[in-house]
Amino acid sequence: MNNRILRRCLCAFLTCFSIALAQAHDFVTERAWVEDPSGGMTLAEVKGQPATPLYSHIFTQGFSHSTYWLRLRIDPKMPPEHQAIDKLIIRIRPPYQDQVWLYDPLAEQDTARVSGDFYNWAADEYQSLNLNFVIPLGHQPRDVWLKLRTNQSTLTVVEVMSENEARATDRRQEMATMLYFAVLFICFGWAVLTWINKRDALVSRYIVREILAIAYALAMLGYYRVFSSSWLPDGWLDPLTNLTVYAFISIVIWFDSRLIGEFKPNRLLARLFLGLAFVFPIEIALVLTGHTAEAVQLNALIIMLGIVLALACAASTRAWSESKHAPPEAQPVYPKIFLVGVYGLVALLVLLNRLPVMGVFVGQESFFYFSLIYPLLTSVLMMGLVQIRIHRLARRHEASHRRLQLAEFEAEKERAQRIEQSNFLKMLAHEMKTPLSVVRMATSSEHRSVQLNQMVDRAVADMNGIIERLLEVERLNDQQIVLQPASFCLRALIDQLVRSTAEPGRMRVQGPTTALLCADQRFVQVVLSNLIDNALKYGAADQPVCIDLHVGTALVITIANAVGAAGAPDPVQVFQKYYRAPGAHEKIGSGLGLYLTRSLVDLLGGHIRLSANPATVMFVLELPLGSCK
Repeated sequence: MNNRILRRCLCAFLTCFSIALAQAHDFVTERAWVEDPSGGMTLAEVKGQPATPLYSHIFTQGFSHSTYWLRLRIDPKMPPEHQAIDKLIIRIRPPYQDQVWLYDPLAEQDTARVSGDFYNWAADEYQSLNLNFVIPLGHQPRDVWLKLRTNQSTLTVVEVMSENEARATDRRQEMATMLYFAVLFICFGWAVLTWINKRDALVSRYIVREILAIAYALAMLGYYRVFSSSWLPDGWLDPLTNLTVYAFISIVIWFDSRLIGEFKPNRLLARLFLGLAFVFPIEIALVLTGHTAEAVQLNALIIMLGIVLALACAASTRAWSESKHAPPEAQPVYPKIFLVGVYGLVALLVLLNRLPVMGVFVGQESFFYFSLIYPLLTSVLMMGLVQIRIHRLARRHEASHRRLQLAEFEAEKERAQRIEQSNFLKMLAHEMKTPLSVVRMATSSEHRSVQLNQMVDRAVADMNGIIERLLEVERLNDQQIVLQPASFCLRALIDQLVRSTAEPGRMRVQGPTTALLCADQRFVQVVLSNLIDNALKYGAADQPVCIDLHVGTALVITIANAVGAAGAPDPVQVFQKYYRAPGAHEKIGSGLGLYLTRSLVDLLGGHIRLSANPATVMFVLELPLGSCK
C-alpha cells in the first residue's frame, strides 16, 4: 500500500514537472557541437573545425575543463499560429551554468552577449528563472553559436521558442516550483513542530537537513541568481551556489549516518560513510583558492561513494538479527527490507541523475530533474521514516512508563506488606506479653487461688480475642466473606449483646423495640460487639455507656461513653489497622477491632464516624434498612 502511494506521488510530481517544462514549438532544426580544449578559439576557428552532430536538445560531456561551442540551426519557417512574431527566446537550463556567450550572425559582427551565474540577473534581456537570450526571428535559416564554459557539469538543455511560448512555459515552471517548495516547507514545518513536542535528536538533524534542502533547491532552480541581483558582486554567486550544494550533501550524509546508525550497521562502513561529511572543509578550501573545478569533481565522487556506502550500511545492519528473540518493544521500529528499500530507491534516483551529469549517457530530460526530485522525495521519505520511528518510540516509552509504574506499585505494595508484617509482629509481641506472663505465673504456682484462675481465664480470653480478630481480618483481606442478608430485630440483638457483657449494669439503651433491619446479622453483631467492648474497656469505669437507636431513612445507632484514663482516640487514625490511643496500651488489645468494624460497615453499605470532645467519645453508625424478599 505504502509503495503504491509512493509510486503514485512520484509519478504525479514527474508529470507536473514534465507539463511545466514541456517543450514548445522548437525553431532549431539541427544541432552540433565543437570542443575547444584551450578555451581560446575564436568563432572563425570553431567554424573551421569538424562538428559533432547532437540529436537531442540535451548536451552533456560530463565534467570537463574544455570550453564547448553549440551550433543551433534556426529556421524561421513556422506554423500559422507563429506568423505574428518577430523575435525568439533562447532558453538555457540549468540556471547555474557559469558563462554562456551567444554569437548571432544577425547581431553586430564579432560581438557576443553573455549570461550565466557569473553575471547579474538584472542585465538579462529576458528575465526568468533560466538563462535566456533574445534574438530576432530573421527571414532565412541561420546558425547561432553558444559558447559554454563551466566548472559544473556540461549537462545543458537548450531550446528556442517564441516569446509567448517562453512566458507560458515559465509560468508553468514557476507554478511547479511553488508546489515543490510547498512540500519542502511542509516537511520543515512538521519537523519543527515535532521537535518542539519531542525534542528528539534525530528530528533536530532532520530540521538542519530541511534547511539545507530548501537552500539547495533555491540554488538549483535559479532563485539564488534572482535574489542576489544588484547586491551580490559578479562572480560571487558561483562559489555561493557550489558551497550550498556541498553543504547539503554533507548534511544529508550526517543525517543518514545517524538514522542508519540506530540499527547497528557495520562499524567500518559506518565510519567511512560518516567520514564523507567531513570532506566539506576541503571543498570550501578548494573553492576559496580558485580550484572550483576540482571541488566539483570531488563532490561528484563523494556523492557516488555516499550512495554506495549508505546502501551498504543499510544492508549491513544487524539490529534485527540481534533482537530476534527480544520482546516487541526492544525490536527495531521498522523492518530491515523497508530501510534497505528506501536507500535503494535513493541510490537509483541519484544514479539516474549523476550518470548523465557525468556524461556516461544522455538519458531523458526527466533524468535532468532527478537532482531536484532527490531532495523532495528524500525529504518526504525521511519524514515518513522519522515519523514512524517517533510514533513507535513514543508507544514504547508509554509501555516502559506503564511497566515502571507497575514496578513502583509492586515495590510499594511489597514495602506496605513489610510494614504490615512489622506492625503485626510488634502488636503481637506487645499484646501477648501480659497474658502469657499471667499464664506462666499460674503454671509456676503450686497453689492457685480462685482469683489467679480468673486472671488466667481472662488472659486466655484476651489471647483468643486477638486471634479471632486476626482471623476475621485475614478473611476480609482475602475477600472470603460473603454477605447473607436476612431480616432481624436490631433492638433484640442489642439487648442480647448488652446481657452478655461483663458489666451490663453500665449499659443504657434507648430507641424503638421493633426496629427491623435487613442485613447480615453476623457482621452487624461483630460491629456492635466491638463498639460496645471498646466503650466498656476504655470509657470511664464509673460512667454509663449509652446506646441510642433512631429509625428514619436509615438506622442510626450512637454509642457514647465518658472519656476514661486511656483518653480520647485520634479521629483521623482511629480506624487504621493496629492504631491504639497512647493511653490504651495498659489494656490488652490488638488495634484491629475498629479497623475490622469500619471494613464490615463498608461491606454492609453503611457509614461510621467518631465524634469526640474532651469529655465524651461517641461513635455514630448508619446502616441502610435494606429490603429482604
